[in-house]
Amino acid sequence: MSDQLPAPPVSPLWPRTVKTIAAVTFLVLGALAFWRFFEFVQLFVLAALLAFILHPILAFLQRWVRLPRGVAVLVTYIFFVLVIGVVGLLVGALVQTQIGGLINNILETVRGITAFVEQFIASLTNTSFQLGRFRLQLPPLQVNEVLPQFYESLVSQASDFIGQGGSLVTGVAQTALVTLTRGIVMVVLSIYLLLDGPRIFTFFEQTAQQGGYGDDAAILIEDFQSTWNTYFRGQMLLALIMGVLVSGALFALRVDNPLALGILAGVLELVPVLGQYLTAGIIVVLVFFQPEPAWGLQPWLYTLIVAGVLFGIQQIQGNVILPRIHGRTLALHPVLILLGVLMGASFAGVLGAILAPPLLATIKLFSIYIWRKMLDAPPFGEEIERL
Repeated sequence: MSDQLPAPPVSPLWPRTVKTIAAVTFLVLGALAFWRFFEFVQLFVLAALLAFILHPILAFLQRWVRLPRGVAVLVTYIFFVLVIGVVGLLVGALVQTQIGGLINNILETVRGITAFVEQFIASLTNTSFQLGRFRLQLPPLQVNEVLPQFYESLVSQASDFIGQGGSLVTGVAQTALVTLTRGIVMVVLSIYLLLDGPRIFTFFEQTAQQGGYGDDAAILIEDFQSTWNTYFRGQMLLALIMGVLVSGALFALRVDNPLALGILAGVLELVPVLGQYLTAGIIVVLVFFQPEPAWGLQPWLYTLIVAGVLFGIQQIQGNVILPRIHGRTLALHPVLILLGVLMGASFAGVLGAILAPPLLATIKLFSIYIWRKMLDAPPFGEEIERL
């Protein structure tokens, strides 16, 4: 008998046509899965964001306290829950009155708009228009007759809504249960991502190494992490700074509920480009219908002053604060960012709007790499500054 070991089986190589078919099939199936399970993709993205937010704490515990990664993850989440609880209690007690005042201010604004519409309609019914030799007179419209009909319709709809109280309570309970379940799944996913995050990127590098692209993968992963880390940490810092600036400015101008409006400004600042304009629009409308403008000014003059201060804050944010926080991380034209935010919002709501800029920067990163490889040019040469 021969002592020679049997030769290992030889697998034939795939021809180019088979490789192309396999790649296209894989991409199509991946796109279908993404579309079919998009809700779970959103959940995974939220879990990844939570893991990203907590990663600096985990890194500190591992580097300076020398805790094992599993213990560090546990301590990180305990600390996170404690911070959220304490901040929630403090901020909740602090802004409770502010939120109530803001709601009352919104109601007063609605009443003011209603009164303005009534006066406008009344002025139209008493106005005639001269067109050559003809005089046009709008038919009289009794506002007092129209508004009660509107109120009756509103009350009728409210009664129908209240009559469905049982189904409403059931729907709220189901929504709360689904939300709680998704929250638990998101936390569990984020724990796994914190535990095995380095292994995921190592897997990609090792896979690329098999084809001789290990160095390319390492550089792309480093640029990818730098883009997303800088963007999200910068956005959170920017939201905090803008919330403080807007609250302080509105407090100095004696605007009602400055703290609540500052929190609103900080939250909306997380939405790139559009957030600052939404903040300015909401505050200007509320200030115009504020019951008692400060210093006895006319509402239009007081609103103009507040709008000018908000415009100044936005200029400081765009020309001084933003470049120092984000630097040249994204290197995207503002028009591209605005279009990306609009498309992201239409596709995935607020989450899509927030993720649009770093996603565009990631697409740009890989597009430049692919384009240069197709041209047989150095893939990591001098970077294109702006699109």
